[in-house]
Amino acid sequence: MPNSKSPNWGASRLQADKRTTASRAKTSDLLVAFLSGALLGGAVCWGWIALWSSDGGGPNLEIVSRQMSHGEKLMSVDDWVAKPDLNIEILADPVGGWNLNIITKNFTFDAAAAGYENMQGHGHAHIYVNGNKLSRAYSDWHHIPKLPLGRNEVSVSLYANDHSGLSLAGKKITSSVFVVSK
Repeated sequence: MPNSKSPNWGASRLQADKRTTASRAKTSDLLVAFLSGALLGGAVCWGWIALWSSDGGGPNLEIVSRQMSHGEKLMSVDDWVAKPDLNIEILADPVGGWNLNIITKNFTFDAAAAGYENMQGHGHAHIYVNGNKLSRAYSDWHHIPKLPLGRNEVSVSLYANDHSGLSLAGKKITSSVFVVSK
């Protein structure tokens, strides 16, 4: 290391100061990233806890239903040439929870058009557990992390882009299955 009488002493000191400043900047960037991650993680965790029931039996469907409700207006498909058809099956996921398969004919899941002009045969589905809305679905497979203990009715209904329930012969197009969660 050059001493204070060396002609390069000032340049060495300047380089050391730059390294120290860069090191402090990296440290402060890491600290900001850590704190941001901790705050975001805490917010997500807090929200997740609020959605799960205190007895550990599954999602607090009352909260989810209240947050995601739609007005129930119906759109008849009676005059459509290709009428939508709906069936569902539910399979236990080997890792945990349940895999719901939404099987449709003459219906296309169309997330990009949600809330826009209706198109025959396009829209999304609503998933219900024991009559309470769990979520919307924009594809044919959906994972349900946990169901309340005991016998549960899982239902799916088809909806148009404007969130009107699709109906055939005056009845909402819905399919249901029962599953026992242990």
